[in-house]
Parts: sequence; structure tokens; C-alpha cells
Amino acid sequence: MIAADGRAPYQSRAAHCALMGALLFNAGLCFLNTMGLAVTGGTVAGAEACIVMLALAFALDGRAGPWLVLAILAAYAILILVLRGSTDPKMIRDLLIPVAFYNLGLRAPDIRDADRAALAAGLVVVAMGLFEYAALPVYEQMFNIVRYYIARGSMSAAEMNGLTGSLFASGVRPDARTILPFLGPHRVSSVFLEPVSAGNFGAILFAWGLYRPGMRGRGWLFACAALTIILADARFGAVVCVAIAAALLAAHRLPRLLWFALPCTILLALAVCGFENTASDRSNNFVGRLLVAAEIITSLPVEGVLGTSAEKVFVSDAGYAYVLLQIGLVGGLAAWLLFVLMPAGSADAWRLRCAGATYICLLLVISDSPFSIKTGALLWFMLGAADGAGRGLAAEAAPRSDPYARGPYVGALARSGPLGISP
Repeated sequence: MIAADGRAPYQSRAAHCALMGALLFNAGLCFLNTMGLAVTGGTVAGAEACIVMLALAFALDGRAGPWLVLAILAAYAILILVLRGSTDPKMIRDLLIPVAFYNLGLRAPDIRDADRAALAAGLVVVAMGLFEYAALPVYEQMFNIVRYYIARGSMSAAEMNGLTGSLFASGVRPDARTILPFLGPHRVSSVFLEPVSAGNFGAILFAWGLYRPGMRGRGWLFACAALTIILADARFGAVVCVAIAAALLAAHRLPRLLWFALPCTILLALAVCGFENTASDRSNNFVGRLLVAAEIITSLPVEGVLGTSAEKVFVSDAGYAYVLLQIGLVGGLAAWLLFVLMPAGSADAWRLRCAGATYICLLLVISDSPFSIKTGALLWFMLGAADGAGRGLAAEAAPRSDPYARGPYVGALARSGPLGISP
């Protein structure tokens, strides 16, 4: 007889606390720092660690899958850190967030937990965003973003931009706003403190709205996604929404091998572009960002590609370079292979995973934002909740022609552990 899990009555509440904590802790620390309570990089890392530990406490159970993955991750991380001669735990954090929040979503008692979490997060982001837009002077008195990023060590005083005041460097569009120009140059950051993550979050909400046609409050979720992207003037977020919609439609028609090859193809294309391109234009547009990312990738030494270089390089605008430097080519490929090949809970869950893969692969071209807990926590929770909702029925209900719920996983899917590994 299997012993009852004493955490079960608190599972939904703990999941929502972890998700809201991941969403709001930076804004909370920024507020405290602005009000005079000094914040350091250690404070931020400690808060993030507490949130991840809470997620893990309610994500892990007796199944062997996640424990095995965590053991492999720990061994790999120790090896890389030893070869790198570093004690920086950032790589461990980057690998822990997907495992913790995916498994937290997988253990959600009801997929409607993810519905409620997404809608609550969207409403909080929009409310904060409208406050920032309508009362910017008051917002800046409460949230001095530049001072917070300097305090945590993410930027230096020399990087301060007088044009943006206390807002993040990208908080004001230097040229004309792309989405609804009459709103002015201010790009709303909301609880994320910088507008890029706000746009990414809008795309995540949009993906969940498309995936959940029967969701209660679906119209409000789409409204939150649209308002977040519009207020942040997130051009890339708007483009990603179109790509996500295409991925959801085409997921069943494309083989898994293509999804594994997608980031490899993009990385190869960036490398070729970096070696062959001689253009000097580095404008603040998508082409300019592509060229910057390509240059950074092709400038990495072999040690940087393998993740064993101890050299500090600014790669926040080049996500693929960030993966190589922090995780290494071998580790990155292995993690992506696991993500693509582990069994989906159902055919619909596979569609959402393809949308998530599209979001991650495109965003890595110009940013390391997929590793941010601010947006990543909800994304991975959604992917886990989708797999968890369909896992018990997929093997029995899926047609034999469905390669995503059957194939080599026939009969094992309903029994599989959180990462598709049978206990």
C-alpha cells in the first residue's frame, strides 16, 4: 500500500506561492532597496534559492525520474565547475529551474491550477503595468530600478543612462514606438523591472490561452497577454506569438527530430553569419541584434564553447552563447535532447511543448531570458501541468498512428515518472 502524501492538501497553495514568488521577488527587493533597505547580489540569490527549494519540496516524490535527473545534473555541474575553476553556482540554478517547476506542474492536482496561476499572474502584471504607465513619477519613487541593478551587481554606475532616469536601460524607446506609437516612448516593465521580460511573459500567456480553449477566464488571459506586450512595446514578443500559433498548428505534422535540430540549425546559422558577415551596422533592430549575437558566438574560444572557460563575457544579448558558456555544448545538447524526447502526456501536451520549444529557440537568438525565473517558472509549470493532465489517459486513448504518445513508449506512458522514466 502506498502511503498518503502529507503534502497533498497544500500542493496547489504551495505551487501558487512558488510561482508568485518567482514573479514578484525582484520587484519586492527593488522596492526594499529603494526604501533604504540595502540589497546585494547575495540577497537576490538567496531569495531565488528559497523559491526554487520550495518548488522542489513539492515537486519531488518517490518516483525515480527526477531524482536521477538531479543526480546527473549535479555530477555534470561539479565536473564543469572543477574544469572551469569556478564556484559560481549560476549554472546549477539555470538547470534546476526547469526541473523544479516542470515537476511541480506535473504534480498539480488539476490542470485548472495552471489556469488560475496564469490568469492571476497576468492580472498582477497588467495591474502593475497600468500603475507604472499612469503614474510613472510615483512608480519611480517606489522602484528605482537602476539603483537596484547596481546594488545586486548586474550593472555598474557607468552604464547608467540619463535618458531613462531610474528605469532600466531599455525602459524608454530611443526611436519611435512600434506598437501604438501614440502611447509614447515609455516601455512598461511592470513587476519584471525591464520590458523585455514583460513581452516574453505576454507570449507565454498567449501560448497557454491557445492551448486551453475551455479555460475559464480565457478572454481575460488573452487581454492580459495583449496588454502586457503592447505596454512593453515588445516587438519580439508579438512576433513570437505568431510563431507559437504556427507551432501549435504544425506540431503533429513535424517529426521530433526536427525539434531537436531546430536550435542546432539556428546556432549553426549564427556561426556562419558571424564568420561570413562583414557589415558594420549594429542598429537596435532584429537584424542588428542577430549580427551582435553572431559576433559573440564566433568570438568564443574552444573552452567557451565547451563551458569550461572561466572568462567573464557579456552574453545577455546572445542566448546561444550564454548556453555554451554556462552549460557547455555537450550539456546543452543533452538537456535539449531530454526535453524533446521525453514522452508527452498527450497529443495536446506535445503541441504545447512544441510551442515552448519555439519560444525558447527564438528567444535564445537575442537574449538569455529563457533562463530567467521571472518568466521561466510559469512556462515550465505549464508544460508540466499539461503533461500531468494527460499522462494517465494518453497511452489508452491515443491512436496507434500518434507517434507522440505511443511509439517506443507504448504501455509505459501512464506509468512513467515525471521525466518519462519509469520508477
